[in-house]
Amino acid sequence: MNRVESLNQIISFGERREQAYSCLVGGSLESVCEQVVVTKQQLAEVLNKYIVGDICTDDLEEWAMFVECRDDIDHATIEDYIYALSNPSVMGEIDKDKIVQMAQLLTDV
Repeated sequence: MNRVESLNQIISFGERREQAYSCLVGGSLESVCEQVVVTKQQLAEVLNKYIVGDICTDDLEEWAMFVECRDDIDHATIEDYIYALSNPSVMGEIDKDKIVQMAQLLTDV
């Protein structure tokens, strides 16, 4: 699995997510020129995983922090959402009602 595939697995909470983390940690220093873009649709899918209980609050927060800190992930179209999710102490704790509201805002845009 290469860096782009690994990032896509992590972004989508894919079945090979744990393997993807291992590949990123132990991978070679391949070119970081190619950015992976996180779309509103992908964010909506992750939020839905939280809403239905497939992932927990910690998973969602860690996911947002991962997306936010990576230079090889372009999250410009969802930057405000990522900031809110990765900084719950500043923006208000994450709970199901807030995430439902956030998901609704994504579909209204």
